[in-house]
Amino acid sequence: MAAFGILAGLSVVFFMILPDNSLWSLYDWSSSTFGFWAFSTSLIVLFSESKKCAAINAGTYIFLMFLITTAHQSIHAYRSGVTQFGSFPELAVNSIGGWLAYSIPPALVCAALGTVLWFGRSNAAWGKALRLMPAVFLLAETVILFYSVFARQTRLFSALSDLACFLAYLMILSKQTAHK
Repeated sequence: MAAFGILAGLSVVFFMILPDNSLWSLYDWSSSTFGFWAFSTSLIVLFSESKKCAAINAGTYIFLMFLITTAHQSIHAYRSGVTQFGSFPELAVNSIGGWLAYSIPPALVCAALGTVLWFGRSNAAWGKALRLMPAVFLLAETVILFYSVFARQTRLFSALSDLACFLAYLMILSKQTAHK
């Protein structure tokens, strides 16, 4: 999970540094679109072996993603000369508390939600409803994003990404349901 968290953080950084335009809005994917993160975290949880493992995996994944993202933002600000720090070690020592304060709360929330979502593995009606919650979220965000595409000609990449995640999640759920 650490490797996946690091890759997720690096993907956020990658999309933050790409040139941005109004139609594709790549920066929005990394900063204000939650579909891919809901999708990937949901899969991590649903394929975890135990409730405890699901919480640890989801928390680790999100913690590392947020830590890399916020550390990158601090380093970018340092390189741009907009910080008061004179060296990189000084930046790191003085910023680590803020990086952790920014990364730990979302990790704890995702660990708690992962614990709840793990019960979606049950074949009972409430388990099926829990398994569908990420799909409902993905569908709602996809609709909102496509509205932005058609109304404001922006966020196309996010809309297509969420649509792909929604369809993939439905496919995985249908295979799991058929398997049970």
